[in-house]
Amino acid sequence: MNINRPTQILFLTSHAPEGEDHGARLRVRHLVRQLSKIGEVTLVLAGPYEEFIANSDSQVYEVIHFHEWRMSGWKNRIRHELGYGYLNTNHCRASDEDRQRLLKMIDEHDVTWVHGFRIPNAFDLWKWPKTILDIDDIPSRRTYSEMLQMKGALRKLRALRHVWLWKRHESRIFDRFEALTVCSELDRKSFPHPERVFVVPNGFDPPAVEIERKSCNPPRIGFIGSLEYPANAKGLRWFLQEVWPAIQAAHLGTILRVVGRDSRNPEWLGFPNVEGLGWVEDSDAEMATWSLTIVPVFEGGGTRVKISNAFSRKCPVVSSHLGAYGYEVEDGKELRLADSAKDFAAACIGILNDPDLGDMLAATAWRAFLKNWTWDSNRPRLGRAFASVIGRTVCISGVSEPTQLQESSKA
Repeated sequence: MNINRPTQILFLTSHAPEGEDHGARLRVRHLVRQLSKIGEVTLVLAGPYEEFIANSDSQVYEVIHFHEWRMSGWKNRIRHELGYGYLNTNHCRASDEDRQRLLKMIDEHDVTWVHGFRIPNAFDLWKWPKTILDIDDIPSRRTYSEMLQMKGALRKLRALRHVWLWKRHESRIFDRFEALTVCSELDRKSFPHPERVFVVPNGFDPPAVEIERKSCNPPRIGFIGSLEYPANAKGLRWFLQEVWPAIQAAHLGTILRVVGRDSRNPEWLGFPNVEGLGWVEDSDAEMATWSLTIVPVFEGGGTRVKISNAFSRKCPVVSSHLGAYGYEVEDGKELRLADSAKDFAAACIGILNDPDLGDMLAATAWRAFLKNWTWDSNRPRLGRAFASVIGRTVCISGVSEPTQLQESSKA
C-alpha cells in the first residue's frame, strides 16, 4: 500500500447528501464532508434510496437498486428464526451482478464505510473486509422502545421476538465487520469488543453568524422534524393531545410552529394555534423566534439531531428522556427533561414564564455543543476508526496531530 497517496474511501448509503434536511441525511452529508478531509470519497447510493440531485457536489459514483426478497421455504424460515447467517431482514436484495460489482469496488478501496444494517444485509454478504459499519439507529434498541409504547400482550410479544432477532444479529457484528461506529457512549456499551467500537456523535454546524434571538408576542414553541417518520408523528400527536391544552390554558395564544415534511397535515393544523411550515430553508431565522423547542420522542434507537440542532441555535429545549438519549446532559442544566404530560407541560410553561431560565439553559447547552457536538469535533474520532481498519496512521486535514493506530488494532 502506498501510504503517501490519499486514503481511498468507499461510502455506501441509502440517503443522498443533498435535499431536505432530516436526521439520517444530515449525518450522511456531514460524514461525507469530514471523510473528504481524510481521503478521497466514492459515494454509492444503494436502494431503496432517496431521490438525489444528479449534479451534486458529492458526485454520486454508482446507484445500485434493490429488489424484493421474499422469504420462502421452511428451511429459510427456520434459519431466520434460529440462525444468525440468514440476512433477509428487510425483504430487499441486490442482484448477483451488483454484488460482484460491489466486491470489486471494495477491493479497489482502502476502507469501506456502510451506513446502516439494511445495506450489508441486502447484498447478502456475510463477511465485509476493510469495512466500518455505521449504526446511528440500533435496531434492537429502536424495536424495544417501540414495544414499550405498544398496547396489547400479543403485539408486545411479537415486538419482543423482533428485539431478540435483532440482538442476535448485533451480537455477531464483529464476525462480519472490522469496526463499528455509533452515536453515543451508551450505544457503544451495547456491543462486545469496545476497542472496536468508536463513538461518532450526531452533530451540527455552528451558525455562520451569531444568532440574534427575537422574542415574539404571542410566544412561539417550535418542533422540527419529518413527520413521515413514525416516531416524530407519534411524539407530536402525544404532545398536542396531552400537553398542548395545559400550555394553552396557562398562556392563551401561544403558537406551535411545526417545521418539516408533512407538517401541513390537517391532523396537526386541527389543533388551536398550530402552524405548519413545511420544509424551511432558513431554519436559523425561524428558530431564533422560538421561546423553546420540543423533542417529545419516545421511540428510537440512536440519538436525535434535534438536540444538537437546538443547542447550536441557542434555543432552549424541553425533551423526553429518550429524546435526549446519548447526550451527556442534565435536567435543569442544558435543557429540561420530562416524560409525563404534566411534567412536560410544566417544563414548557416554566420557560415561557421565565425567559431568563431559557437563556441560562441555552447558554449552558451552547458551551457543551461547542465542545462535544460540532461536526468538526468528529474528525479525530473518524481518524481513529479508520486507523483501526487500515492499520496505519491517518492524516486528517485541519487536525494538528495525526491519529495513531490503537494497540489493539489489526495490522
